Amino acid sequence: MNFSPYVGITYDLRGCWELVRLFYLNELQIALPTYADQAPDMERARLGALIEAERGAWIEVEVERPGDAVLFRVMGELSHVGIVVGNGLFLHARPGVNSCIESYRLPTWSRRVEGFYRHRDAA
Repeated sequence: MNFSPYVGITYDLRGCWELVRLFYLNELQIALPTYADQAPDMERARLGALIEAERGAWIEVEVERPGDAVLFRVMGELSHVGIVVGNGLFLHARPGVNSCIESYRLPTWSRRVEGFYRHRDAA
């Protein structure tokens, strides 16, 4: 998997889920549903609802591997998602920051990790 093309993408209405969608489509040939037509102020609520609705398509895994999704709780809600790169790193996008690779083992993220998930079509 090549993560380089996905680093530096400007965060816009697409948000973190749309980055995951782009990666899954291009790298894994898996089409995920979109919510890009929603208003940006609805993103957190819509993302949480989308994640909940999509849970059946994902298998929670104990040991993550590159390409798995990592879900985060922010302010108590499932509202952020990224892609495991490997070695404790993940690719993600958030408001005000271009898409980047960070460590989910750092305190900023580790206390928010809800779990690691593999799409059933990538299992």
